[in-house]
Amino acid sequence: MHHAMHVVWTVGESAGAGQGVPSLHIWAEDAARLHERKPLSADGAPVDHPFACDALTLKERLARRGIGAQAIASAAMLSLPVGPSGVAASPHLGRALALREPAPTGLGLVRVPTLSVGAADVPRTLDALLDEAPGPDSSVRLVGSSIVFFGAALRLARSLLAMQRFVPMVAQINGAGASGPEFKGLWQPWLSDQQTAERVGILVRSMPSIARSAHDAFEHQPWPIVEDFLWRVLDAACREVLAREDFISSVADKDADGDLHVAWLRGLLGPQAEVPAAPVRGQELARRVRQWIGGLEERGASSAWRLMLKLNEPLLSDGQADDDDAQWVLSFHLQSVDRPGLVVDASDLWSLSSDAMTIEGRRIDSPQELLLGELARASRIYSKIESALEDAEPESLELSTRQAYQFLREFATILQEQGFGVEVPEWWDSPLAKLGVKLRLDSDAIGQVLGGGSASTAASGPTLGMNALVRYRWEIALGETALSLAEFEKLAARKSPLLRVNGKWVEVRPEDVQSAIKFVREHPGGEMKVADALRMAYASDARETGVHITGLEATGWVAALMNAEAASRQLDMIQPPERFHGTLRPYQVRGVSWMAFLERVGLGLCLADDMGLGKTIQLLALLAYEREQLQAQIAKLPPGSTPPTVKPTLLVVPMSVVGNWIHETRRFCPELRTLVHHGSDRLQEENFVAQARASDMVITTYSLAHRDRDLLTRVEWGRVVLDEAQYIKNPGAKQSQAVRAINADKRVALTGTPVENRLSELWSIMDFLNPGYLGSAGGFRQRFSVGIERYRDRAKLEQLKGLVRPFVLRRLKSDPTVVADLPEKVESKEYCPLSSEQAALYEQCVQRMLAEVERSEGIQRRGLVLSALIRLKQICNHPSQLLKDWSDGALSPPVVERSGKCIRLLEMLDEVLAEGDQAIVFTQFRQMGNLLSAMLRHHLNREVLFLHGGTTQKERTEMVATFQRADGKTPVLLISLKAGGVGLNLTAANHVFHFDRWWNPAVENQATDRAYRIGQTRTVLVHKFVVRGTLEERIDQMIESKTELAENIIGSGERWLTELDTSQLRELLTLRNDAIADEV
Repeated sequence: MHHAMHVVWTVGESAGAGQGVPSLHIWAEDAARLHERKPLSADGAPVDHPFACDALTLKERLARRGIGAQAIASAAMLSLPVGPSGVAASPHLGRALALREPAPTGLGLVRVPTLSVGAADVPRTLDALLDEAPGPDSSVRLVGSSIVFFGAALRLARSLLAMQRFVPMVAQINGAGASGPEFKGLWQPWLSDQQTAERVGILVRSMPSIARSAHDAFEHQPWPIVEDFLWRVLDAACREVLAREDFISSVADKDADGDLHVAWLRGLLGPQAEVPAAPVRGQELARRVRQWIGGLEERGASSAWRLMLKLNEPLLSDGQADDDDAQWVLSFHLQSVDRPGLVVDASDLWSLSSDAMTIEGRRIDSPQELLLGELARASRIYSKIESALEDAEPESLELSTRQAYQFLREFATILQEQGFGVEVPEWWDSPLAKLGVKLRLDSDAIGQVLGGGSASTAASGPTLGMNALVRYRWEIALGETALSLAEFEKLAARKSPLLRVNGKWVEVRPEDVQSAIKFVREHPGGEMKVADALRMAYASDARETGVHITGLEATGWVAALMNAEAASRQLDMIQPPERFHGTLRPYQVRGVSWMAFLERVGLGLCLADDMGLGKTIQLLALLAYEREQLQAQIAKLPPGSTPPTVKPTLLVVPMSVVGNWIHETRRFCPELRTLVHHGSDRLQEENFVAQARASDMVITTYSLAHRDRDLLTRVEWGRVVLDEAQYIKNPGAKQSQAVRAINADKRVALTGTPVENRLSELWSIMDFLNPGYLGSAGGFRQRFSVGIERYRDRAKLEQLKGLVRPFVLRRLKSDPTVVADLPEKVESKEYCPLSSEQAALYEQCVQRMLAEVERSEGIQRRGLVLSALIRLKQICNHPSQLLKDWSDGALSPPVVERSGKCIRLLEMLDEVLAEGDQAIVFTQFRQMGNLLSAMLRHHLNREVLFLHGGTTQKERTEMVATFQRADGKTPVLLISLKAGGVGLNLTAANHVFHFDRWWNPAVENQATDRAYRIGQTRTVLVHKFVVRGTLEERIDQMIESKTELAENIIGSGERWLTELDTSQLRELLTLRNDAIADEV
């Protein structure tokens, strides 16, 4: 009795454990049943193998040889040779029986009963099958070529184990779980060294057809079958040793949920390979592991160049069908690793007649061999490249639409992580290239909502808000194209994973088709709140909705709301208010109009323009506009009517900018009734409440918002404005809680940096503006922060952008719509307070000087005055400059909080660096330069250059060249005014800070011109620091007044001050109460 034994490596149809996992399937031909064959039907339908041993008989016969105790009865679908008589006998059986059969006419699908053996039992099973001794029943057991082949593969696996040629890996199993992909920790054979690769190559090329006859996902390809066999057998062997040594106990008490590495080790060391990780975290782990493994390969001299694969779209005519008939081309190239833009086509490489080539100074040795080697390396990941290697001079690979889709979806990212260059069509990563559903909102026209226009009723209260109801309906969207259900079902019937719609390719997965149809049918439309609509469109999770939501389209006032920047250009522009004493630039008028619109519909807003674009004056213009509209309404009332009123605006600011707001308000809106709630003599109790109600604007600080919280909440505020809103970035801080507790009809945030370090800062600002809109802080962190900050989840980032876009208007100085409105140079003053220490030193210095000059005259008097003026300047800069209590080289930097100027400088430089800009900081004093250099280096964590009178010409040249490189390493250059006033070209800077004043505009302007000169392509922002309530502010006012006295100042520097009598000096130098900062 003859039995021909065979094996295949396939999933099979086992009902036991291991279903869905490839395993070794044993089957046999029984010579005694050859007579049962019959011709196959012409329809090509699968048939049962007519002379194969049934699983029970096979198991009994193998058991007598000690084989198959762990085997499971199963079945496998095979592609076997068929002829006129039906299924053909294998060559081994035919030779043993000396059969003379007609040659097979083709292949047919044949279902074969098998015994399946898991990877852990494969070595013992193959070893036993390769023993050709006859069994006790005297049957002749013929060992087929497939058993010999997999026996050779087993020997290779054992060799890799003996040489420890294996690495840990994370495998992503898509579609395995109901909530997304699952992840497994596996031990992967290392096949990348040349010797092993050659052995695998020989093995793959020798694979007999019957060993790859299984009809499954491997598609009869030798390489994927061999790789999977080696991988699973080696993994099982590693896991057996690890289990025996109880390695899993080392991580048994560790937190797998909080630590990805522990989760990975659980999958590697334990009996189960599953890695307990959420999809986003698991994908990040898999990506990192693949990158690590890709870096292990040693590529020698070729490491400067790599293979690049470029997927080229098919050229289709308008009438051609977008299905698998379309031919995509995967072209081959060599790409420079450090200059990705340098690419050489394969066709150019094959035309070379030499062994080397040079491109733009980059040499490639043996480029043809390099290309072939790289293609072979890539073929181990993407096996279809093997067919291209059959050509002597491979240039490209043709793919069907389905194959192109498989490349994009499954292999492109993995190839990139393994170090290959991959270029795919731009639309592939776009949300618009996917099938989904789009939310369409219909709302009333802006004119109807605003009662005749956005500019006519600014003084009225909000009319809509986040809870306003709008009409909605869902539409199926293919990219940017919305389709009816009938149109979509017709298009989906083509069953291609990629469809071309209106000239653009869109991904259409079968599961998405059914989900989209079901979703639209189950959600016919109706009404919903604006907030719910935005969250549904931009914050929905496809795992919860079952379908990808591509965004929303809207009509009416909601359409104007959806994009702050677009809305600022599309809304009817307000007329700049006559009460505003200045000129608004066009982009500022757009900003004020947008602010008025959002407030009118009852939504909180964030104006996040770049530094220097005028957030302050836009807010002041809004207040002036609001009061002007109020007066227009009052004028239209019939006699005897009760006139409407506007509740006051509470402006909460950092202490460092109180002076700025006071001066800017006096300059641009002097009619605004302004109350400053600050200082030890500030109003309290009913006096404050009465004055606040009678004011248009009340200015206070963040520290007082907390300290006087109960007092502030007693006033009905029409608006709360937070300047430098990043001050509430910590939602748990007392000042953040205090400002949230203040009730107001309207809420505004002003900031140049809505996100400095973490997304929680954005949540805090948005929750102040529109409470509850982004959910709880914890929910926001889970939904957005973790995925975006830790795993760079682009989809989550786009969702978050969509959610906040309606409420945040951010214009940059480089924006085309802004840069045209800006002059070449913008100057501003920064009015800083004194710390309490500075104020005490200032008062002492003034009183001592006044007492001494009373007793002096002539040259001695002038000397006393000049000496005191220098000391006062030093005090305004930083107490350490006067007291000499810090020296260069000290272990710790100077304390920033001792100086109001230093606090403000750091605040502004933080914003400058966040925008990627560079700055020059001028000071008169070398000692102050040393203080600032140490302070800025510590707080900004950047190298700070300092050019002063002691800098040599060589050092000066190197310093300027370093700064002009603008590479982000040295973005701040400190200059002593005399050393840097002339002879420098510093156009890399677009911010100039005058930390202390020279009191001679000509000298300051000459310094400013170091950045503002020929070669400068950006607007230069000049910031002049002035300490309010001190000598600095009073002299600045004199210079601005352009009086005869000011001319004397300009002409004689500080000498004129020595001629003032004692009463004039007292008036000029005495410190005002509002100069002192609040004590927190």
